Amino acid sequence: MGKEKTRNLLIVGQTGGGKSTLANVLSGIVDSEEHSISENENFQKKDFEWRGTKYRVVDTIGKEVTYEKMGELIHLIPEGLNQVLLVIDGKFMIKEKIGLSELFRKLIFEDGIAEYITIVRTKFSNFKNKDKCEADKKQLHNENENIANIVRSCRDVIYVDNPPTNIQIIDEEDEETVITNKKIRDRSRKIILDYLDKACQVDYFRLKTWDQIRKPIAEYLESNCEDVPPELEKNKEVETLIKITESFCTIT
Repeated sequence: MGKEKTRNLLIVGQTGGGKSTLANVLSGIVDSEEHSISENENFQKKDFEWRGTKYRVVDTIGKEVTYEKMGELIHLIPEGLNQVLLVIDGKFMIKEKIGLSELFRKLIFEDGIAEYITIVRTKFSNFKNKDKCEADKKQLHNENENIANIVRSCRDVIYVDNPPTNIQIIDEEDEETVITNKKIRDRSRKIILDYLDKACQVDYFRLKTWDQIRKPIAEYLESNCEDVPPELEKNKEVETLIKITESFCTIT
């Protein structure tokens, strides 16, 4: 038997939208939001197993996406991406980025990444209510043209809630709140991982030049990132991936 493949997940979204909390919950870090899975200043990375399947979750840090950062991403997930989890909260329905739908139309569809993108609607307290979830999804489709285009272009929308578990304990009521919040987060984790168990059956998303640029990227990282290799800086596919990731990180 061949080596078991790792399912690679890239989590993107604006800071404060719940993406780092989602990364911790997926990784099984549920006792403290202060427990970091940080790998470096550009990404957080965590490997974990669920029901015998290996996962690697990578969380983007900050909004600026550079050749150096994209090189690190390709180095962290050499096989490619299984799913991009675009994390949004209620702010997504209030604001819009002008021209974003055009960017999605040109980049997402032409580069074939649309089927690998799933919107994760977080901080949704009614996530167990299917009717409430469907109503919210309908609202996303009807919010405005830009947002509707984004939602339609992605694979699906799933709903979770990851309330805090590191609150200060003063009395029994606080203790019960922590216990309840842990159960909610466990249920959210199961919802996403059950979904990914089916969604990740699709092959990896990879740039056509992914393998060719991995070696110069490794050499670049080993040299303490002194000079960006020309294979990376002049690569049109990498430029496209940078634009896509930037659009995700500034979407709200």
